[in-house]
Amino acid sequence: MSFVQVEFIGFLTVVYLLYWGRSHRVWQNSVLVVASACFYGWITPWWLILLYTSATIDFTVGQLMLRSPRYRRLWLAMSLCSNIGLLLYFKYFNFFIDNVVVAMTSLGMQTNLHTLNILLPAGISFYTFQTLSYTIDIYRGELRPRRSYLDYLAFVSFFPQLVAGPIERASRLIPQLEVPRQHSFDNLRSGFGLALYGAFKKVVIADTIAPYVDKVFLLESPSGPMIWMATFGFMLQIYADFSGYTDLARGIARMLGIDLIKNFDEPYMAASTPEFWQRWHISLSSWIRDYVLTPLLGDQAIITRTRFAVAIFVTMVVMGAWHGAGWNFIAFGVFHSFCILFYVLIQRHLPDWVQKIPAGRSLAVVVHFIAVGGIGSLMFREPSFARFLQHVSQSPFGASPEEWHVVVSLVVIISLLSLPLVIEHYARRYVMPRLEQSAWYPLALSIVWSVWIVLIGLPHRTTAADFIYFQF
Repeated sequence: MSFVQVEFIGFLTVVYLLYWGRSHRVWQNSVLVVASACFYGWITPWWLILLYTSATIDFTVGQLMLRSPRYRRLWLAMSLCSNIGLLLYFKYFNFFIDNVVVAMTSLGMQTNLHTLNILLPAGISFYTFQTLSYTIDIYRGELRPRRSYLDYLAFVSFFPQLVAGPIERASRLIPQLEVPRQHSFDNLRSGFGLALYGAFKKVVIADTIAPYVDKVFLLESPSGPMIWMATFGFMLQIYADFSGYTDLARGIARMLGIDLIKNFDEPYMAASTPEFWQRWHISLSSWIRDYVLTPLLGDQAIITRTRFAVAIFVTMVVMGAWHGAGWNFIAFGVFHSFCILFYVLIQRHLPDWVQKIPAGRSLAVVVHFIAVGGIGSLMFREPSFARFLQHVSQSPFGASPEEWHVVVSLVVIISLLSLPLVIEHYARRYVMPRLEQSAWYPLALSIVWSVWIVLIGLPHRTTAADFIYFQF
């Protein structure tokens, strides 16, 4: 089930009424577990077997670490092997077989290897990392094992963020589930508004720009200006799509008395690649930082340049591979690792006068948006590395008159669809702080919500497009 399906409105209404029927922890968590099972198993019920298997293994590992701390490394290895093993099989097995076949064929060798008809379970990358944080934190002594399987299962399968995050840490989410939640009209109002804005970004912005982007990338030989404008359109699409999902997840959770981590902080306003990853998919980048980068850097007081470079490279390759089984995602991670290392190297040798350049940060934001964001997004969107090289080798200014008409149309569409995000940016900073203290606030809020609802309903699509990050 998807948040933007009509059926979800009825589903959430029933869950909301049952959930707040009693302010009792066991009742509320039981409702969440059953609701999450219905939500996740709506189309493919067998996915629940995989989810509960992963959850049960890690819950058991936590209990074993409590009862037999001498063997906690063994128990941690059990958790890592089982979770990563399942992830590798379902997400990367076919990719591995395809590349083995290509390698053997290029060497003139015959092979009977063939890929399997493996369906990637939705959200497996998200809940695998979430359950792993539970066992790793217990191993590090940063979290005590939980005794209530119900509370733990509510944490793992919490339906608002199950399929596409944000990736919550056990130390942050479980304590909220271990106490009864009290109904709040403020949470209902703010949660509904946040979820509604998320639906607006998904349906009105992301799903509207998507067909135009897809048509350009489906062309056999699109011109340079067309492919780059489609890439910028994709940047708008994926941000509106993924941040829209996050807003929906956080808004729905808030309506249920649960606070989820903020996952986006205006990432396209970043002036460098390290800053970008502090603003984009924050829950994943912080997870990768704490559980991959930090162990690779070690506990040494002085970290050598070589160790730092290798750690950044490996970390960003993991980041790229997490997004999908494809060489374009690996290349995406490698590209960002070089951008990070380049920035760190350059920053240390910049003269003082550079910091005093007028509008220096604004210039850096524009350069990063185009040079890093544009190239990285094209790499991310184009699965064929050969076509990617074809795209970047073309002149960004060479196109026929007909193609320039397409480019102008894309510029107009992207500008119009970006306008609501620009308005929201300035309204949140300069208008809302004053308006919230005014007697006009309820009326203004009702008008804005009404406009969003009308615009969401205008497309009247018979089917709802899946969120992009469902495939990861």
